[in-house]
Amino acid sequence: MENNIIELINENGKPEKLVVEATFHIDDTLYAVLHEVDSEEGMIYCVEEAEDGNGILIKVEDQEEIREVMEVYEGIADDLI
Repeated sequence: MENNIIELINENGKPEKLVVEATFHIDDTLYAVLHEVDSEEGMIYCVEEAEDGNGILIKVEDQEEIREVMEVYEGIADDLI
């Protein structure tokens, strides 16, 4: 499981460790489903590429987009486990 843990700097400038449950594309957009190490509650992020080539995670806030991503994730989750 440790290979799936990433450390991010949150909006408050504090580091936090998150578990990457899955990454997948919907159309041309890459999404990541993450959760905190001590929690099972998932969060959905859109992954974009920064100018330096590193990935930037942007939390998805739009409820319609969240529903769409969750439907796809639930459809592939059995294959990931």
